[in-house]
Amino acid sequence: MYLSDTKIQELIDSEVLLHADASNIGQVTYDLRTDGFYINENKQSEVELGPGDSTFVSCVECVALPNNLTASVLLRNSRIRQGLSLDAPLYFPGHGTRLFYRVTNVSGNTITLDTSKGIAQVAFQRVDGMVAHPYHGAFSDELNFNGLADYSDVYAGELKKVENKKEEIVNIESRIYGNVLALFAIFAAIFTLVNVNAGGLSSNITTVNFVALDLLIIGGFLVLASAIEAFLVKDKDKKAYLPLALGIVCIGVAVYLALHQAACA
Repeated sequence: MYLSDTKIQELIDSEVLLHADASNIGQVTYDLRTDGFYINENKQSEVELGPGDSTFVSCVECVALPNNLTASVLLRNSRIRQGLSLDAPLYFPGHGTRLFYRVTNVSGNTITLDTSKGIAQVAFQRVDGMVAHPYHGAFSDELNFNGLADYSDVYAGELKKVENKKEEIVNIESRIYGNVLALFAIFAAIFTLVNVNAGGLSSNITTVNFVALDLLIIGGFLVLASAIEAFLVKDKDKKAYLPLALGIVCIGVAVYLALHQAACA
């Protein structure tokens, strides 16, 4: 059962809801004021959220919940319509802390937030009976944002996995671009060879020079394809060095044939 406005006033008077402004009391909620925004654990007074971006929000208000009371942080109706989404824990009986929550921009627009305007509200519910074991955990007495607190080691592996997956996606994207450009290079090489060979058939050119010219073109495009891949693919373990090696060999053979032909002439 949610507590009414008169009961919320009693919570303020009895210092269960701390640093509160009585004018923010609603019918069954209290409008929270914003103390700051945390991006990568750095506190800011203003934040700009692009689509999909999130930020943790600290409130001016703190709670010191008795053993028969819980607190829930809820998003204000106007902010829901603006395109924000809110995530917050259920604050358990016995929990003493500043109120924190996370908001995410789920709209397609950029949303700017600052400390002058409210975002969330808190509602209180009575527990049927007194809890035997009041909350005493990693986030007790949290007046400043502690991130994962004592759970940093617990979730470190999961966070690392997410970062690895993100890197894999970036590498896949780079390889796709690299493969597309490499295909363009191959088609360009084929058309160039066709044109050069067609022109060579109608001109007075020796077979050795003809082969040397073809090898030079093939080698040049192989080196170009390798350069494209080296520029786009960031994962060194997945770079293909065979095209570069073949390109250098082709160019080397072409130069050798041309020099040998010139020496024999």
